[in-house]
Amino acid sequence: MKSKHKFYIILVISICLISCNSNKVLFSDNFEAYTINKFTPNVWKVEGNVAVDTTKMFSGKQSIRFKSGEGYANRAFITLQNTIPTNTEAFYGALKMYVEEASRDGIHWTMIQVAGKTSRGFHAEVRYGGQHHKRLMANYDTKEIKTDCWHHTTFKIPEKKWFSVQLYMNRKSNNMKLWIDGILVHELNANNLQKGCLNNGNNQEWTFPKFELLTLGWVDYQTNGGEREVWIDDVKLSTTMIK
Repeated sequence: MKSKHKFYIILVISICLISCNSNKVLFSDNFEAYTINKFTPNVWKVEGNVAVDTTKMFSGKQSIRFKSGEGYANRAFITLQNTIPTNTEAFYGALKMYVEEASRDGIHWTMIQVAGKTSRGFHAEVRYGGQHHKRLMANYDTKEIKTDCWHHTTFKIPEKKWFSVQLYMNRKSNNMKLWIDGILVHELNANNLQKGCLNNGNNQEWTFPKFELLTLGWVDYQTNGGEREVWIDDVKLSTTMIK
């Protein structure tokens, strides 16, 4: 009886370890299953010049290439919709990225965006991108009310090499974090370094939304910046930190 009881305990623990670990992963895509030079999957919404590419990859044989132009109309994005459960208060994301050349000084760009409706009724977009001297920046903007808030960093985005991007979003504490190659380069609630809002529609606050949309790629909001070429590989979302 003792031996049989021990067997069932081990079985239950094994099942729990497998199922609990798998439940932490919300989404993953290494882009290996898609047709070369095309990108029309059901799971992603595609905007602009986006294609499966074999010239640069972090792992496997394929990645996704983005070619963006000047201004918002020439953005290159892929978007996940309703992939994260609606009751999720926080999540981690990870991906590999290659930027041929970042936008020149003074041009505001976005490469990661989470969007949805807030508890206050308006829609919000929480972003990572950059602006001044190719330094990374967090950005917060809204619909229905005017905000357009910013929080600069001193960290310059890597160019002409693959690098690791990890992010954290928490809509309960209204906080976000960004790691580049394992180095924490930004945390919204950590300091007030070059932080502010262009408009005061939300009392200078960053009210995070439900995680309805996750957008990856590149957009320059201004013109006269030329074209951007960016690659992304190995996208993962999880409720726990991704190594």
